[in-house]
Amino acid sequence: MSLVAAAIKGVHYLVRPGISANIMAYLLYNLACTFGIRKNVALQNLEIAYPESDLSWRREIVKKLYHNLSLSVMEFLILTKNPNIVSKWVTKVEGEEYLKDLSKKGKGAVLLTAHMGNWELLAAWLVHRGYPLVAGVRDPNDVHVSKLLACYREALGVQTIPKKSLLLKGAKLLKEGKFIGILADQDGGTDGIRVSFMGKVASTVGGPAALSLLTKAPVVPIVSYRVAPYEHEIMVLPPIEPPGGLPRDEAIKEMTIKFNHILESFIKTHPEQWLWLHRRWRD
Repeated sequence: MSLVAAAIKGVHYLVRPGISANIMAYLLYNLACTFGIRKNVALQNLEIAYPESDLSWRREIVKKLYHNLSLSVMEFLILTKNPNIVSKWVTKVEGEEYLKDLSKKGKGAVLLTAHMGNWELLAAWLVHRGYPLVAGVRDPNDVHVSKLLACYREALGVQTIPKKSLLLKGAKLLKEGKFIGILADQDGGTDGIRVSFMGKVASTVGGPAALSLLTKAPVVPIVSYRVAPYEHEIMVLPPIEPPGGLPRDEAIKEMTIKFNHILESFIKTHPEQWLWLHRRWRD
């Protein structure tokens, strides 16, 4: 087992709601601040997205991001031991009627979201509420961490499929009435669609649009925001139906542009809660 996986497993064994979780989150936060984990990447990303901002503001955002991530790790590990506690931690939900309506009709949907707030908690909440979620995931390079995360997600009842299999397997699952959750805010690689994101062109994943067009399933934007430690709000936006009458590539690009606007609005609401540590603008 790798050192990182062993450390995660050790923290998982020790962590409990309350003082132990708070202490561990504090230690993790200080560790991140001390070593400046991917700090330069985050600062560069913030300068791209907020060119008028000053360095002190960008540094403060990174510190708040470390704090959010530290808490999110502890919350995730606690949830794997007691998934039902998510009902207490989510204190406000807007727009759940859209999910209920689709679920009642047995209609599949693409859930569009971002690395905001605590996205693992969002998945746990969806499963707890009885929605047929299958999350598209990209496994970490560390195979031991990957296996550990798979085990923890299984404990939460969260089914997953690899992002590389998303189009083929996801289409089948959508036709069966499943909700396919996609974190669509990271670099799309060489196969991505080059459109504006936070004011600068970036390769963007076209999976949500492609799945929607292929299956006629609506895309439902959803996001989780942190209000405080162990307190979150969830917002669900109205379903977006795939457009008709356009060539496939044009429709995918049009939808992806729209989705990026939505993700941007999520980020701008709480920039300190987005994962700036990822190289979003690789070019």
